[in-house]
Amino acid sequence: MPSQVAPSQPSFAHSTNHTLSGLERGELYRQELFAQCADGKHDPTRKYGLCGIITAIFCFPFGLICLCIDSERRCSRCGVVVQ
Repeated sequence: MPSQVAPSQPSFAHSTNHTLSGLERGELYRQELFAQCADGKHDPTRKYGLCGIITAIFCFPFGLICLCIDSERRCSRCGVVVQ
């Protein structure tokens, strides 16, 4: 009977004999955050364009429509555009 080997999963656990340095803990934290982005759990923020901001100021209240049009949502961790 052939033995089945489970696919290896990256382990974020560390041994209790080895204490992590600050650099290693930071790298581990960064990898966990980017793993969330890879799973589709982004941290969206809205960025407004300069043209939309200027139009909103000088053509208030109608310029607010331009402000909403001249914006985009990006993930603050990985920078990808989120819809």
